[in-house]
Amino acid sequence: MWIVVPNPQAVIYLPLLLRIRRELRKKHDVEFYTLDVTSRDLVQLTDVALSLVKKWKETTEGARRPSDMPLSQQKTQPPTDT
Repeated sequence: MWIVVPNPQAVIYLPLLLRIRRELRKKHDVEFYTLDVTSRDLVQLTDVALSLVKKWKETTEGARRPSDMPLSQQKTQPPTDT
């Protein structure tokens, strides 16, 4: 069975929908889908989740402040005399 969820609700309720999917798949052949607005095709909700996690990781890694990075990755500068 296919269950198609509108995009806003798919994102808002993503964790809950993934848990429901996991439980339903134990006894039923079910898959959740949402609309890919760029290709106008259906995409599995699990693929959307993976894509969002990947984008979130890319964004947070690019936004790291130097103080958040491990010391081995920080650029060290010699102290300046003032």
